[in-house]
Amino acid sequence: MAVLYRKYRPQTFAEVLGQEPIVQTLKNAIAHKTPAHAYLFTGTRGVGKTTVARLVAKAINCLKGKNGEACLTCNICVSVAGGTFLDMVEIDAASNTGVENVRELIEHVKFQPTQGAYKVFIIDEVHMLSKQAFNALLKTLEEPPAHVIFILATTEIHKVPITIISRTQRFDFASLSQEIIAEHLRAVLKKEKQKLADELVEMIAIQAAGSARDALSLLDKVLALGETLSANDAKILLGITDFETHAELISLISSRDTANIPAYFDRLLEQGTDFTVFNKDFLEFLRKALVIKITGNNVLSGLTTEQSMAMTDLVESISVNQLVKLVRLFLKAYKDATTAVSPELPMLLASVEAAFVEPAVSVAPIKAAPAPVVVATIQDSPEQPKASEAVSEIVVAAVEAPVMNTIISEVQGDASALDLTYEQVISFWPTVIQKIKEVNSPLSTLVKNSPVESVGQGVITLQVKYRFHKEHLESTKHNALLSSIIEEVSGKRPRLVIIVRAEDVPLNTAEALGSVLQVFGGELVE
Repeated sequence: MAVLYRKYRPQTFAEVLGQEPIVQTLKNAIAHKTPAHAYLFTGTRGVGKTTVARLVAKAINCLKGKNGEACLTCNICVSVAGGTFLDMVEIDAASNTGVENVRELIEHVKFQPTQGAYKVFIIDEVHMLSKQAFNALLKTLEEPPAHVIFILATTEIHKVPITIISRTQRFDFASLSQEIIAEHLRAVLKKEKQKLADELVEMIAIQAAGSARDALSLLDKVLALGETLSANDAKILLGITDFETHAELISLISSRDTANIPAYFDRLLEQGTDFTVFNKDFLEFLRKALVIKITGNNVLSGLTTEQSMAMTDLVESISVNQLVKLVRLFLKAYKDATTAVSPELPMLLASVEAAFVEPAVSVAPIKAAPAPVVVATIQDSPEQPKASEAVSEIVVAAVEAPVMNTIISEVQGDASALDLTYEQVISFWPTVIQKIKEVNSPLSTLVKNSPVESVGQGVITLQVKYRFHKEHLESTKHNALLSSIIEEVSGKRPRLVIIVRAEDVPLNTAEALGSVLQVFGGELVE
């Protein structure tokens, strides 16, 4: 029996999933006999790029086509379906990367079609062509003979030269939603006269990650186990870790139970867990947790009612800031997985590090009023050319701390500003940025790229990367605008403090930092 993704490959434009605008545009061009000389289809795997390219070749040459659709019954439609149509040439650029392959293709371009009105050349994974091959293709792609149509397909558009892109009509294929894939799977099951629990259908749709082809391949695997397949069997087969497993890891991290984290990963290793899949699923779990924490909305796709309630309870004790840090740690673990000496190691390290996460660098409260600071000029050496600049930044950061304490003291009596929390600010911050954009677009971009560091006692602290960004936001004009918009959105008027990010201080200046802290009577909190 044919594998499902081949058996159910769309044979008409109407059967293509989730690409309606692209399909309609192509049908109109074919119906009016005004096709472009070259198309570029881009998108993730399994979303229909090559399938639509073949449908274009069939419809543009169909003898009885109507409204841009092929009839499926004429000699040309039958030969395209059977893979014997001589005027549709498919080339896999991954295995034909050289300039000699392109030159051979260009020679074929000169010949007239033998069966249809157009000769259609489909170059799959076009980004794999060499630089010389692209150069050889340029001229022909720009001015091909009237009887030739080029269709280029790629999953990595950023690797295609702009000179190629500019000579084509580009279409970006969207990833398919879980709902569309699940509906498609149910239709296939009905045609195959097979039954599968709806929970398993949803599970496959989630794992497919927007790819119809991957979804049908996974369905093939699941159906091979027979009708007695349990949800647990399917999870093992597909490499899926369930909600409870993810929730357990979050609990271990939030309770700082580092003693039991290694045993947790040992257990997963014994079960044969695919840690690449597990990491990806855990990141999706964290994404949902973050959405629930920020919006308060727990009605999310892929969560049952019980799971939504459990997720809401789970995020109660975790701040938005902690969730963001978790996402960053496990994103890094996902990237490190390809070079790790053992499959579970990146996630194990990320979990242990997450359990010990503290604010990056902070200065303890000042014990006494600081004496005037005199900073000696440091002579730059060849080994440390930026030492003086580094110490200068450290001094600025240290001075900001007492200034910030002073500001906090000044707003102690301002009851209207003291009841804002970090979570509240994070939740309305996108609205603040949008309202700034309506007045000053460049300023909104700067604020968007300046994360909220902390909120407390009537002060919102923003982090910036450079000193001139700090000065820009602290100007009278911009500070007044920001404050008024925050007040408009939240009903409060907290003070704004802008600090330069601590992580921008070079590591080799730690000694100098210690000296400055000593002068100010503070201490470094790890």
